[in-house]
Amino acid sequence: MSLIRLTGRLIGTAPEHRRVVLTHLPAHIRDTVREPGCLFFDIAQTDDPLVWTVSEGFASRAAFDAHQARTAASDWGAATRGIGREYRVEEATPDVLPETPDDARAIDLLTRAAFGAPEEADLIAALRAAGDLALSLVARFGRAYLGHIAFSRVAAPVPAWALAPVSVREAVRGQGIAARLIRDGIALARERGIKAIFVLGDPAYYARFGFSVSEERDFPSPYAGAYWQVL
Repeated sequence: MSLIRLTGRLIGTAPEHRRVVLTHLPAHIRDTVREPGCLFFDIAQTDDPLVWTVSEGFASRAAFDAHQARTAASDWGAATRGIGREYRVEEATPDVLPETPDDARAIDLLTRAAFGAPEEADLIAALRAAGDLALSLVARFGRAYLGHIAFSRVAAPVPAWALAPVSVREAVRGQGIAARLIRDGIALARERGIKAIFVLGDPAYYARFGFSVSEERDFPSPYAGAYWQVL
């Protein structure tokens, strides 16, 4: 699966087209953002009162196709059928970037939704407040936050971080976003001289990144056990 981005313009050619767009647009926006596969949906009027820019993001081709089918059968689709459209549709991948202060609220909401509970989001906030959030990466697609990973400093015989938590928006799970966040985080850790990364998680999942349960015996921890791993 791939993310889908649509960009382009809605182009009216008669004064009546402006009234049609302004009348039907609020309901069209409301219905679109309620679609589970819609990640963002932006329509903005240009300096020309008959031209609007359009930017849309969807979780998959199937989600985009479902949106197109619903739109075609909607009041918006019928009312704007005579209005011109110049659209470009393409597959896309998210950007993975270090968090900025403006990202904190979105990270909190994403993490709470991903885990269905506040504990992991509260942990990130506490690490950030204490200055122990060594690395925080977000996966973004347009203005949509799709994933997040946190690494924190831990006491160990060598420079070390702990990996946790990792969050991915439900609509885009299964697209490798968590794996990319983990791999990018590991690469940045190595660049910064980190010698060990610990994680408490599923060994079958984290083994693909080089984590090992057996090696944790070299680093005694109260978390030691079948799920305590080190890279």
